[in-house]
Amino acid sequence: MTTAKVSVKLFATKSVEAPLESYIPVFHRWIREAKLDELLIDVSDYTHVPRGIGVLLVGHGSDVAIDQGEDRPGLLFARKRALPEGADLVTDALERAVQAASFLDSDLEVHGPKGFGKGEVLFRFVDRLELSNDDASFEKVRPSVEAALQKALPGSKYSLTREGEPREPLTIRALA
Repeated sequence: MTTAKVSVKLFATKSVEAPLESYIPVFHRWIREAKLDELLIDVSDYTHVPRGIGVLLVGHGSDVAIDQGEDRPGLLFARKRALPEGADLVTDALERAVQAASFLDSDLEVHGPKGFGKGEVLFRFVDRLELSNDDASFEKVRPSVEAALQKALPGSKYSLTREGEPREPLTIRALA
């Protein structure tokens, strides 16, 4: 696989009626404490945008966001560059998403959606020049997605489904 961009969404299992703004100071603290193993740069507030990214933590190699796409809150991890040498793109992104979700779930300052589940994972391969949203591209990335799920979330068997229109990025939903 030649693409270098993938996003992974873990959906919140506990919806709390609290504003997403509670993530802003948490993400700023992550920058100060170098919480993730990479360069974190800034936090952006997009809570005014309905059904989109609410709060975005911008990093050099990846971004972490609280996303409300599909009208379902979740943690969206997007790997965009600086993949560690020898690492598999999909496995790296999923492992980092699970780690960030774990940090948020245990953070007492977070009053927004929590309990990021592992029973449903949404993968989006955003480099449409390398991967089209078609069956051929789906079959091309399927082994990487299956291996990532097995490594990062052992113990569950997932079914994979390709979603979306041909003009959209390749999107794969994994259901346990």
